Amino acid sequence: MSLLEVENLNVHYGAIHALKGVSLAAEEGGIVTLVGANGAGKSTTLRAISGLIKPSAGSIRFRGKSLVGVKPHEIVREGVSHVPEGRIVFANLTVLDNLEMGAYLRKDRAGCVEDLKKVFRLFPRLDERRRQAAGTLSGGEQQMLAIGRALMAKPTLLLMDEPSLGLAPILVREIFSVIREIRSQGTTIVLVEQNARLALATADRGYVLETGSVRMSDRAQVLLESPFVQAAYLGGPG
Repeated sequence: MSLLEVENLNVHYGAIHALKGVSLAAEEGGIVTLVGANGAGKSTTLRAISGLIKPSAGSIRFRGKSLVGVKPHEIVREGVSHVPEGRIVFANLTVLDNLEMGAYLRKDRAGCVEDLKKVFRLFPRLDERRRQAAGTLSGGEQQMLAIGRALMAKPTLLLMDEPSLGLAPILVREIFSVIREIRSQGTTIVLVEQNARLALATADRGYVLETGSVRMSDRAQVLLESPFVQAAYLGGPG
């Protein structure tokens, strides 16, 4: 049994059929990436898994337990954290306050202190700016903060929506280095990312979404070498 199993997922936004029978799985300790054009349904898939939108049909199982209809904060408690597109940090709160908000549901104070140290090891710049208001951080620092906040919930599964969006190339490399580090510590990751080449080079398995459906799925390396994927999403052979 996979850690996460999504089967025949359908989502409607009013009359718009946003997801049409999406199925995917994430194995424990791996990275799965969803690639596709804007509007393909990638973010909608993550939002359905984390309980932010309710599917009209299909199943979502985490460790064999259904997540459909479960409240978002309960899904966090189960071990699923979501790093949303656009970062969405609490701008008026300090960096430290934002990180502590990530641990809001936890009762193990000693564990939280230890995980805070881990976040600061991953992102030394956040440690330097721990007393600074989150809204005054650069875009890259806010992305680091959004990831750090999600990690403070001690997730088994981390959903990441466009972590490199709007960042300079050097920061993109830094974020992806951290993604690999998070995975090496045992966290499973489902990654939505506009940079398809980098996402597939980082992931174990990939799913190509087109207009709400899975067009292809395979090992990430196979998708990287696929002429269709290269032509449609990678700008030709690389």
